[in-house]
Amino acid sequence: MSQATTDAIVLGELHGKVKWVRLNRPEVKNAITPDAADLVRQQVEAAPDEGARVIVLSGTGGSFCAGADLKALAPVMAQFTGVKQVLEERYHPLVLAMTRSPLPVIAAVDGAAAGIGSDIALAADIRLASDRAFFAEIFVNIGLLPDGGGTFTLPRLVGSGRALEMAMTGQRVAAEDALEWGLVNHVYPTDDFETCVQDFAAKLADKAPCSVARSKLAIRAALGQCTLEQALTREAELQEELIATEDFREGVMAFLEKRAPHFKAK
Repeated sequence: MSQATTDAIVLGELHGKVKWVRLNRPEVKNAITPDAADLVRQQVEAAPDEGARVIVLSGTGGSFCAGADLKALAPVMAQFTGVKQVLEERYHPLVLAMTRSPLPVIAAVDGAAAGIGSDIALAADIRLASDRAFFAEIFVNIGLLPDGGGTFTLPRLVGSGRALEMAMTGQRVAAEDALEWGLVNHVYPTDDFETCVQDFAAKLADKAPCSVARSKLAIRAALGQCTLEQALTREAELQEELIATEDFREGVMAFLEKRAPHFKAK
């Protein structure tokens, strides 16, 4: 079993046949860094050899993941280049590890799943939400576009119209709406959320592993004409263009200064 100390930024723990992997930066609502993405990927990849039959991704402190850690980015933003490389080498491997794992991956979304946190949740095979959960593709608020596979997964789950609205407006989609739209499979009361998720995952873990793995492989292979890899590459290329704009820098500074951004289309 892989297990981290409570002060680690990612925790991994086996409960029966269910491997829980938790982002553990509650002070920033589990905003994710490249290092954390690497650690989550490693936990996902290690799960089959640890005896797990189901993986649950979650966060601590009442949030799933509030997106990329912009405060960590701000000090080096003026020199920041190569976002395509960072996405391709750090974040995309996590998304692909989730989709390629022979184990079913559940995103247990309590609180915020925003920005790339939303996209990571969307990459899971099944999403379970607490009644205080919400999803938000907030990239537009800082002048960017979804870059964790959201342009691939979101329209396949909710249709192009709702996907475009989420990407273009950054709107929050509350748990009950997410259930109606097909973003999540089930919504559970917050007070009993982890117990409900564990019960769901444990029942899934008792199903025939080879059947589950091949169902996952076949259904994912049948999705559309555009592959996830192609969508990820397209997102990285476009993000590389956007991150060089004045609007991106303005969006980040406005976020940090808690004011409305003033975009100039530059």
